[in-house]
This record gives sequence, structure tokens and C-alpha cells, in this order.
Amino acid sequence: MSETAVIKIGGSTVDTPGLLGEFAQSVADFHRDGRLPIIVHGGGKDIARQLDKLNKESVFVEGMRVTDAESVRVVQMVLSGDVNKRIVHELVKKNVPALGISGVDGGLLRAAKLLVNGRDIGFVGEIGIVKDEIIRALFKAGYITVVSPVSCGVDENGACGGEIFNVNADSAAGDIARAMRVGDLVFISDVPGVKIGGMVRNVIRVSEIEGLIESGDVTGGMIPKLRSAAAAVEAGVARVHICGWHGSTTLLDEMDEKRAQGTTIQK
Repeated sequence: MSETAVIKIGGSTVDTPGLLGEFAQSVADFHRDGRLPIIVHGGGKDIARQLDKLNKESVFVEGMRVTDAESVRVVQMVLSGDVNKRIVHELVKKNVPALGISGVDGGLLRAAKLLVNGRDIGFVGEIGIVKDEIIRALFKAGYITVVSPVSCGVDENGACGGEIFNVNADSAAGDIARAMRVGDLVFISDVPGVKIGGMVRNVIRVSEIEGLIESGDVTGGMIPKLRSAAAAVEAGVARVHICGWHGSTTLLDEMDEKRAQGTTIQK
């Protein structure tokens, strides 16, 4: 088992009463065991609630939120502000030396505009550069990072100089996992794993993923999750796991092949 792991948590884990505290305790145990977690988070439900207040409809294309100029400001406020600090607060309460940053801070995550099948979906980006030295420096100083995936756009030289982009948190987690060369990438979701035909598949091979998307067996937010998992495996991340979170879940269990539940993505 690698000493470093990227753990992505969805907005449902953050939103459900009690679950964030359980997750924080599990991270504390994981960290106490001598391992270094990197937390990447989403917050889709919180974003949707704020957009509803503005009478703005949430539209998705292949699991990616269509984001106009007003919406990207809401995304940044919710993810980098409220959600990020709620997670950090729970971790600090469990004596985890957590520090919350976004992809904009220090130019950690640098992105270009994402087109989905040639379609422009607004201020949505795909990450091209991860300044992993920032995370490594924080590790060296004794801190673990909690990352909001809101990212800075880049100019023609790859420097931060463009717009701020909304980046899918699953994609960001995969990009960070590859840059940090971690052993484990764990996606914690509001579903127990990847369901095919109503049943959770324990193992999905990378070669199957695009076929499952094309057939409609995989839809919505699971599309970027699986594509990120596939890219991470192809880049050398040893193990990618997609699982739900419940009262008895621990990160150490989910990284133990004999005890883990959910779906493992492998070559």
C-alpha cells in the first residue's frame, strides 16, 4: 500500500448529516497510521441550491455542468469557500493538520477550456498542469491538502492568465493522482459502486469503459469518474476504487483488497 493516496469525496458525503464527521475520523486514523491523504472534493448539491436561488437551471453534458460567467462565480464561492472550509473544519476538529486550497491558489491547477464532443459548455476547464510541488511542500511542512477543483486558466505560455474555470472534481482528483504518482485513488460517492444492469460490478477493466458509456450502461456523473479512473490507471496509479460511504466504512478498509467494497478499475 502506498503511503500517499488521493481521496475524492462528493457533495453528498459533505451534505449528509454525520457523514462528514465519520469521514474526518477515518482520515485521522489513516493519517495517524503514517499515510498522507490528499483530499479533493466536489459540492454539486450545494452549487445547485445556490443556482436555484438565482433561478438558474442546472444543465449537464456527459456529467459536466454547463457553466456561464455568473455560474462560475457561484461555483467558486460554494466550493472554494463554504464546502472547502467545512471539510477542513471537520478535519481540524479531529486533530488532522488540514489546509484548504483551490486550484487557483499558487496556480496549483492550470486548465484550458474543455469542449465536450466539440460543444462549448462555458467556463469549464480540463487540467493541463498540476503544480504538485505545492502539495509536496505542504506535506513537508506537516500539512495535508484539501483541494477545491476550481482552477486558473492559462495563457499561451502555460502561466495563469486566463479565466477561472469550473473543473469536474473527479477529473481533478485523477489529474492530481497522476501528478503525485500515488498508489491509491479512491472515489467516495453516494452510490455503493458502479452499477451495471442494477448490480454493482466489483471489477471494471479500462478497455470496457467507453463501451459502457456508449451503450448507456453508465450515465451522468459516473462518466467523468470512470474516465478519470481509466486515465489514472493508464498513467500508473496502482489502484482506483469507487465506493459508497456508510457508518462502518474506513479508508483503511477501502484500500485493503480483501475488505474493500465497491468497484475496482484495473487494466
